[in-house]
Amino acid sequence: MKPIIIDGHKGVMPLDLSGVEQKYHKIMIDQHKEDINEYNKYQGELPLRLRYENTTEKANKLLQKDKEWLKRLSDEKQLEQLEADKKYYETKQNYLQSVQHYKK
Repeated sequence: MKPIIIDGHKGVMPLDLSGVEQKYHKIMIDQHKEDINEYNKYQGELPLRLRYENTTEKANKLLQKDKEWLKRLSDEKQLEQLEADKKYYETKQNYLQSVQHYKK
């Protein structure tokens, strides 16, 4: 059975109609739309600092930026480690070549 999901809006969860009899879909969708309208009305009454987009969305954006920053930092560290490994490998190769050359 294919899931039937109706999108939510900011602080209103999506509506999952999977497993719900078809005859109830219209009623539930209408109620979902009404819930979204009530939510938007409620958000409009709140002071700006307490609205969803200035609390939860702001926090999510900060978390996303932190993830991106950590990934970039991790990539830089991996690149530094790769360069250090390469230098170590070249040093060992040079040493082995000099030892082999010395034995001849």
